[in-house]
Order: sequence, then structure tokens, then C-alpha cells
Amino acid sequence: MTLKTIRNGIHKIDTYLNAALDLFGGEDGLCHYKCSDGYKPVPRRGYKPPPPNGCGSPMFGVHFDIGIPSVTKCCNRHDRCYDTCGSVKHDCDGQFHVCLETICRNVQRTLGLSHSVQACESAVSLLFDAVMHLGCKPYLDSQRASCMCLYEDKLEL
Repeated sequence: MTLKTIRNGIHKIDTYLNAALDLFGGEDGLCHYKCSDGYKPVPRRGYKPPPPNGCGSPMFGVHFDIGIPSVTKCCNRHDRCYDTCGSVKHDCDGQFHVCLETICRNVQRTLGLSHSVQACESAVSLLFDAVMHLGCKPYLDSQRASCMCLYEDKLEL
């Protein structure tokens, strides 16, 4: 058994453990992306993010569309934030929440109908809760795709 075989085996075990932790909100329950070698992640050379998918998650087979184009824009912006190496999930989610709340305020200002505002706020709450409780794995997957850790660079040599 060579040192390279042992190192690759440890890397595989680390990968499986990380996948299991992703489902529970990451190592500390806060859903942060960090390199296992202790170095700060850097943008992956040549990485091209996938196109945003609107308000959905291919992982969970869910697509949430309430027919308001500006909501889809918020979702797309949120997808792009997750796909940016070094982004912080909490910050992406906060920007997403502000974007969605702005839509509801605009609905109220434009239509002035309380039932429309209530429907909007309910949809915003549902979307935001889904992101908060189900978004860790998509966030971490996006960070792994868009970032590179120093040990990965060494493995590729």
C-alpha cells in the first residue's frame, strides 16, 4: 500500500463524512463551507456556474412558482450567491429574504389589497423557511463546485 493510496482513502472517507454532515447542517450545524486542510477556499479555475433554476431544488424535486416574475429573480439571485465561492449561506439567505419582502411591500403599494399582501407574505415565509431548513446541502454542493481547497490542487498534480 502506497502513501498515495492511503491519502486517497482518507480523502474518500472525509468526503462520505462530509456528505452525511451536510444533511444535518454541516459540522457545527451552522452550514459553513471550509477546507478540511484549514486553508481558505479559493475560486476554482475555469468554473462556470450552472444557470440558476428559479425557485426550485433539483435535489428535492421541488419547483415553487407562484407566477410572480420578480420572485423568480430573487430565487435566481440566491442561486448565484450560493454559486459564488466564499459566499456565506447566512448572508445569501438574508439577501434573499430582503428581496422577497420587498416584493410584498411593492404588492401592497401597487394593489393595496390586504389579501394579496397576506398571500405574498405566506409565500415568502414558505420559500424562506424551505431555504433555511433545506438549503444547507445545496449551498455546500455549490461551494464545493465553485471553490477549490489547497489539498485538491495537490491531488490533481
